[in-house]
Amino acid sequence: MYIYYSMSFLGILSFGGIFAGVNPSHTPYELTHAFKTAEVKALLVEPELLPNAMKAASQANIPLSNIFVFDHHVPVAAAVPWTQTVDDSWNGLKSWRYLMSKGESDWVRWADDEQRSKDTTAARLFSSGTTGLPKAVQMTHYNFIAQHTMVLEYKARDYDVS
Repeated sequence: MYIYYSMSFLGILSFGGIFAGVNPSHTPYELTHAFKTAEVKALLVEPELLPNAMKAASQANIPLSNIFVFDHHVPVAAAVPWTQTVDDSWNGLKSWRYLMSKGESDWVRWADDEQRSKDTTAARLFSSGTTGLPKAVQMTHYNFIAQHTMVLEYKARDYDVS
């Protein structure tokens, strides 16, 4: 399953998904291109971004049942049961909290399997599109670990890591 927008990159990876974030200011045409290019199958969308995302999802053949509203501003205590919509303006879409009602399973793990880390696509990030429409660049879990190491661990810390 591929995801369009999310604040929870690790959450997406934990269930075996692939993150594919796009610029929220994109037009429906640009979003449609991104959804098709990244092979998006499900969306997690901020309420304010729903109009363009819904148009693009329709063009990219993403069913309404695979679109979830990221209503993180609604306190959990105030939310209606996760299997229902929280706001009538969402045209029957469910809150992202609905996904929590689907049970739990073990996370995909990479710590003891370097080859899995190298072979597992973690994200499809988009190029700038300078010479045409943006292209989706596949990034593995290992790519992200290497980037983290290069940027944050290139010199010793002056404190102990626990």
